[in-house]
Amino acid sequence: MLFLYINLAFIDSMMVKKDLTKVSQVQIKQESDVFGISECHVTYQSAQALKSRLCTMSLSDDKQVIEAAEWIGCQMQDLLSEEVLLRIKSFSESDQESALIIRGLPLGDTLPPTPYEGFIENDELLLANAIHTGIYNLAGFHPIAYEHENNGRIFRHVVPTKDAKGKKSSHGSDVTFGFHVDKPDLPIIPESLNGKSACPELLSLMAIRSDLKVNSSVVLLDDVLSRLNQGVIQILMSDQFLISRPDSFSGSLSSRLPVLAFDRNNVAYSRYDKENVTPITPQAAAALLMFEAALEKPENVHSTVFLPGDMLLIKNQRTLHRREAYIPREDGADRWLIRLFGMKSKQRLLSLPNCSHIGKD
Repeated sequence: MLFLYINLAFIDSMMVKKDLTKVSQVQIKQESDVFGISECHVTYQSAQALKSRLCTMSLSDDKQVIEAAEWIGCQMQDLLSEEVLLRIKSFSESDQESALIIRGLPLGDTLPPTPYEGFIENDELLLANAIHTGIYNLAGFHPIAYEHENNGRIFRHVVPTKDAKGKKSSHGSDVTFGFHVDKPDLPIIPESLNGKSACPELLSLMAIRSDLKVNSSVVLLDDVLSRLNQGVIQILMSDQFLISRPDSFSGSLSSRLPVLAFDRNNVAYSRYDKENVTPITPQAAAALLMFEAALEKPENVHSTVFLPGDMLLIKNQRTLHRREAYIPREDGADRWLIRLFGMKSKQRLLSLPNCSHIGKD
């Protein structure tokens, strides 16, 4: 689906069409369903073939998962339909595509109970983790983690943990987690690194268990900016905002930064985080109010309920996402998603010694 961004300073900017003919000659329909986000479906035959080919792997730690990603990607290239492969490639290459849902991925025959401590060993979700990293390989992204977040692990289990009640975080549940970009205090794509690794470019959520009463919502940044005038955008591009480090990181830190930045191709990127951005001038406060008003417009908000085997991929700095509040049952079958971060180039990741996938932050 094509999303149009209008920036008054660059009306004459041109769109570049990607040549996708090398992937497939098939013509696929562009699904513009009620969610307003492109989606594709894995066939039953593909799901069974993936399960058969990948279920015997041994991937006990993150390094093994990452080392196997290329081989897993090759297997998925062989077993997924041309439509799914084309959708993944198109999402990866196009600046106008910022969100994709892949439905019907296999998870395995036996799943452990929802891990209320927030962690679980990789080999307990072998098939799901293998497929997750295989999708990243197909899309051309490297799975990454951060030194002081999630204990340096690549997979974060988005579950209602017992010690996160009342907190606005991926381990919380009883408070709505407002619209945000993950890791907003880190450098976004148009910015140079300043001793810290860059903000993640890709964020994915794979559903292991669902709660049909809980909506997750995505807003496309271009839809928000199309409702703002040049003056507001210019203020959002200035460093009149205090950006705080999210609760998922150990230690508190705040930096004076802009909310928006544009690259040389006039593509917009954001670090907005409702819970962690504070305007420090009256002009910034007014601009932020107008940004948030556009963000909350019902026609801009695309909501969905995750079903087991669904995977949402979003370009972290080109979208904003949130999760509604809910009350967990604490019966071992509560809502459970797996989050993964990615970057196209590890040059934007200031890696730890001997851990090329973990970045200094």
